[in-house]
Amino acid sequence: MTFRPPSKSFTPRDYLFITFVTILFLTVSITLFFANLTLKSGGDFYVYWAASRGFIFERVDPYSGEIPARVQQLTYGRPARANEKPYILDTSFNILLLYFPFSLFSSPQIARAFFTLLLELGLFALAVISLRLSDWEMPFFFAFLFVIFAVFNFYSIQSIYESSPVVLMGLVYAGILFALRFELDEVAGALIAVSLYYWEVGAPFLFLVLWHVYSEKRSRVLAGFFMLGFTLLAVSFLLYPNWIIPFFRAISNNLRVDYGFNIHSALIYILPAQGKILAWIFTLALVIALGYEWSVAHGADFRRFYWAACLSLAAAPLLGFRTEMENLIVLIIPLALIFAIVHDRWRKIGNALTILLLLIVFLLPWGISRFGESAQNMIFLFLPFFTILGLYWIRWWAIRPPRIWTDLAPRH
Repeated sequence: MTFRPPSKSFTPRDYLFITFVTILFLTVSITLFFANLTLKSGGDFYVYWAASRGFIFERVDPYSGEIPARVQQLTYGRPARANEKPYILDTSFNILLLYFPFSLFSSPQIARAFFTLLLELGLFALAVISLRLSDWEMPFFFAFLFVIFAVFNFYSIQSIYESSPVVLMGLVYAGILFALRFELDEVAGALIAVSLYYWEVGAPFLFLVLWHVYSEKRSRVLAGFFMLGFTLLAVSFLLYPNWIIPFFRAISNNLRVDYGFNIHSALIYILPAQGKILAWIFTLALVIALGYEWSVAHGADFRRFYWAACLSLAAAPLLGFRTEMENLIVLIIPLALIFAIVHDRWRKIGNALTILLLLIVFLLPWGISRFGESAQNMIFLFLPFFTILGLYWIRWWAIRPPRIWTDLAPRH
């Protein structure tokens, strides 16, 4: 006779709680959906919707000039002007396949509302996973405060307003770190396979991840990557065999567009005389720092790799490539680590110091934005600079395990 431990049955209170949570989730989701219908922008999503729908239903080349023209009409109500984003699709066709389900909606506003709802839920998940990665042993109040900060900060609101897929990229990056940490290697590989776009956001991060995987000889990560990556590539070539050349042509066209931010244009705008040389000095110093930190993280434990991955995300906007304000949303991942170390290591003032830092990062961009378009460069530079300085501030404690008994003492 086999002994079976008694199974715990659900009580009426459990069913009541599950029902309450389900109703609350559906209510919030429906409310957000109808709120999303009132948004006036969303061009970052429309470019994928128009390309997918045009290809499926009209056999329009997704890399042709027809797609930007349609998106500009949806976003601006007219052709884009010289200082406006042209919305040229420069995503590979195998990744575009992931957006095909949204092309089934004939209304662009409804498709955008559903996609933006996905982004809003993903933003919440990004905050939670970032906290989980940081091992922050905090009171519920701080968890709640960080989630509020992550959802309502200036950069998050910009991302939601533009319906930017970078929110999901941030969630994917956090998922990669989470999967690597808990040895879910095939999951990590599959996530890497769907993250191979928005290179200006994640190229340094992905390079470090692949190097880390290779150095640890984690073949299951590569198996997960190639299984999903090969499947997407095979389907893309079956549907559109000749997409490679138009894709690279679209990349070339997008590179010629003078739109977005980089450290050079931002510093030249703020400091016309010294901005150019300061930008080159800082970029060179950052490249050297990344090279050193990557070499140190090579073959090291997860703590050191995690810190170097956070630095890679924070450094990407300052390496000279054109990027956009909403792309900074991925810095929620390193910010969680910074706040976690500050709160845990400075116990006597940790609560007050953490709240102060949260308020600075939350309020300062909103305050600067009141000065209009001229302040955009300062807002762009603020978060990467703050994050890099914060990461180096907490570096010693972040990459080393607790060594003394006070580090291991229970927190009250």
